[in-house]
Amino acid sequence: MNTESFFLDLPIIENFVDISNPRVYTPLPEDWHIAVSDVKDSTGLIRRGRYKEVNLLGASSIIALLNLKKSFSLPFIFGGDGATLCIPPSLLEQARQSLVATKMMAHEAYGIELRVGIVPLKHVRKHGFDVLVARCRISENFTQAVFSGGGLQFAEECVKNPVTEQQFGLSTNDAEPVADFTGLECRWKNVPSARGEIVTLIVQAIGKSDKKKNETYREVIRKIGEIYGTDVLCRPVREEDLSMSFSEKQLYGESRIRSYRKGKLYRIYYWLKIRYQVLAGKFALLVKYKSRSVDFGKYKSELAANTDFKKFDDKLRQVLSGTPEQRAELTSYLEKKFHDRDLVYGIQVAPTAIITCLIFSYNGAHIHLVDSDNGGYAIAAAQLKEQLKSLSTSSNGGD
Repeated sequence: MNTESFFLDLPIIENFVDISNPRVYTPLPEDWHIAVSDVKDSTGLIRRGRYKEVNLLGASSIIALLNLKKSFSLPFIFGGDGATLCIPPSLLEQARQSLVATKMMAHEAYGIELRVGIVPLKHVRKHGFDVLVARCRISENFTQAVFSGGGLQFAEECVKNPVTEQQFGLSTNDAEPVADFTGLECRWKNVPSARGEIVTLIVQAIGKSDKKKNETYREVIRKIGEIYGTDVLCRPVREEDLSMSFSEKQLYGESRIRSYRKGKLYRIYYWLKIRYQVLAGKFALLVKYKSRSVDFGKYKSELAANTDFKKFDDKLRQVLSGTPEQRAELTSYLEKKFHDRDLVYGIQVAPTAIITCLIFSYNGAHIHLVDSDNGGYAIAAAQLKEQLKSLSTSSNGGD
């Protein structure tokens, strides 16, 4: 296998439940690296109403690295307040530059500390973890990476832990800051739930064997389907609920990032450009304009289909549209599994979903990162960690 095209050469999983099958995964090539971004004190920022900014910075680190190849050919996962991507050796120095530039942008544009770093896969394997990757089809035009082996979480801890941060974290002096944020777009209003609420869920199986953990994931996926119905019913983004925004607050994030360090005249130009494009986009969607490069009559349906509303990185992550009664039933089931020590979980609820877009072409090559508003994945992850701590305390004889 050509390591440069490693991800695109992988076979595609057609059924999401197969993420629990260890045979579908392929080890990441030995000479690759894991790039990590993480917003520091994301919980505090969320309490101050800044989750959209937190979300945008995580997405910015993804597009900055994807732009090194101008395609979705690097495996990645978005975690709400950060992201993790796998990088081939040929892009290592450029990846350092992009991450340093994104870190600087986060500080200068938003006053937010974004931790970034790169961990060699060899270091991950040396410590008993691995990064195993598969491709999973989400829609006709969208396949995403799924991960197992525990290596992504270990790499993230290497960057966040004060003991190892100096070795693997990147400071603003570690590389020339160069990043391209082209393709990052944030032009849609928050999407209301068609059924009452948007739920962001994270589940981590903690059984005593890999076989038991995989059985737990299969059971949880089946249970979600039983409670919430098919993807068509519980998908958090539907084309009929999509509406482009003229809100200064909504458009400000994209405008600020895309015009970062390009001078006052460019900032004014981009401010005008984005508003013209939203106006033109609204009209094109209304009349279902079709050109050689894009069919606006189909774009909203493609957008809804190309959302990363379910994914896996040694944890099941899913964003669901449903009712409070469905959530109560799911929570009751998860609580029982938690008390049986089969899993830990986190769940966050909001009335709307937020979308951040990564676009190389409006004709198919676009991915849309979705999360619930008010904290989404970041809050759910914090809850999951608290459950892990409580199990560890009780195992050690604590109260």
